[in-house]
Amino acid sequence: MESWTNGRINLQPWQAMPETMAALGLTDEDGMTQAWFVDANGRLTGGAEAVNRALRYCWWLRPFTYLYPLPGMRQLQDLAYRWVAQNRHRLPGSTPQCNLPQSAND
Repeated sequence: MESWTNGRINLQPWQAMPETMAALGLTDEDGMTQAWFVDANGRLTGGAEAVNRALRYCWWLRPFTYLYPLPGMRQLQDLAYRWVAQNRHRLPGSTPQCNLPQSAND
């Protein structure tokens, strides 16, 4: 996504930035369960909403982000996001950072 946004988005696995996570008031559990987005005003959002906020920086995906607030779309995207987050270690292209603790894999 960084290349899609001309470097305006800084993507980092939560494991690589423990000091930043702590400064934002986020725990390891927060990092394991969902993606986070911090906007220019310091507003913190997580999950599907965070993904939508990040996608706004990609001009050709921006129109899709306006669907999120529509009735039913938020719930559908949140459900899809939770499924992907819980199964990310099984999906094609996953990296070691996608692995979940053993108890969460069961």
